[in-house]
Amino acid sequence: MFDRDTEGVRIELRALTKHYQGQPAPAVDHISLDIPAGELVVFVGPSGCGKTTTMKMINRLVEPTSGEIHIGGQDVLSLDPDELRRHIGYAIQQVGLFPHQTVAQNIGLVPKLLGWPADRIAARVEELLALVSLEPSTFRDRYPRQLSGGQQQRVGVARALAADPPVMLMDEPFGATDPITREHLQNEFVKLQKQLRKTIIFVTHDFEEAIKLGDRIAVLREGSHVAQYDTPAAILAAPADDYVAGFIGQDATLKRLALLRVEDITATEPLPDSHLPQVAADASLREALDLMMAHGTDRCSSPTGVLTYTALCEALGTRPSPEEVPAGDR
Repeated sequence: MFDRDTEGVRIELRALTKHYQGQPAPAVDHISLDIPAGELVVFVGPSGCGKTTTMKMINRLVEPTSGEIHIGGQDVLSLDPDELRRHIGYAIQQVGLFPHQTVAQNIGLVPKLLGWPADRIAARVEELLALVSLEPSTFRDRYPRQLSGGQQQRVGVARALAADPPVMLMDEPFGATDPITREHLQNEFVKLQKQLRKTIIFVTHDFEEAIKLGDRIAVLREGSHVAQYDTPAAILAAPADDYVAGFIGQDATLKRLALLRVEDITATEPLPDSHLPQVAADASLREALDLMMAHGTDRCSSPTGVLTYTALCEALGTRPSPEEVPAGDR
C-alpha cells in the first residue's frame, strides 16, 4: 500500500483537527507534525490533551474534522479505512487479544485478512514469537487467559508486527504491567526497534518512558498543541518553557545520563578492572552512577575500560567542583 513495504515511512500531519459535536473546544486543534521515516516519536502530555485522539486519526479509528494525513506520500483520507488499518500495526494498553483464539490465531489474524497462505502465516507466527522472546512450541497454542500480563503484551506487539507494516501506533502498550515487567518490555522494545526501524507513534503520559524510547518527543498541551518537538537530549537540555520543564521535573541531569550508554563515551582507563563493580557496555550512564553509589566508590569497570564519576560529569558537558569529586577520583 505504501511506498515501501516493511521499513518505516514518513508521516505528515497538516492542520489536523477533531471537533466533537456539542463540545466548545476541539479535542485536537490544527496539529502539524513531520515524523521521519524509521523513527519512534512519542506523544506525551496530560490526560485529555488529545494525544490518543491524534494517534487514532492516523489509522482513522477516529475520523478527522479537517486537515491532512500523509503516510509514505499517500493521502490517508482517500484510502479505504479497513484496508488502511491492515497496513498499520496497532498495539494498546488493554492488549485486545481475542480470548477465544490461540496466540497463533491472534498473531496471524491480519495476515489471514490480507490473504496470506497458511504456511506463510505459520512461519510468520514462529518468527514473531521468537522475536518477542516467547518460545513458539510453548506459547503458540495457548489462549490469552493462560498468559501473564507481560506475555500478553508481547503477543500484542507481535500481532501489531504480523503483516510487517511500515507504521505502528502504540497507545500506552506497557502501561498495565507492573514496574519490573514494564522496564523489561521497554528494554526489549528498544532493541527490537533498532533492528526493525519501523515508523512508530507511541502515546504515553510518562515522560521517563518517552525519554527512554523516543527518537523524538512531542510534548502536547490541551488540544494537541505542540509545546515542544525535538530529541530527548535537546528537550532535557533546553525546555521550551515552564510547561515543558514541569514534565521534565527536577532531575533533568539524571534523565540526561539515562540517554547515554557506557559504550558511547571514552573510558578513563582503556583496560577493564575486574576488582571494580562491573557494568555492561550497553548500560546507561545513569546505571553506571547507580552502581558507583551502591558500592560507595567513584569508579566502575565495563568491557570498554574504567569509568569515573568525573567522566560521567564530563559526558554531560560539566565538571564537578573539587568539593563534589569523590576523593579517589581527584
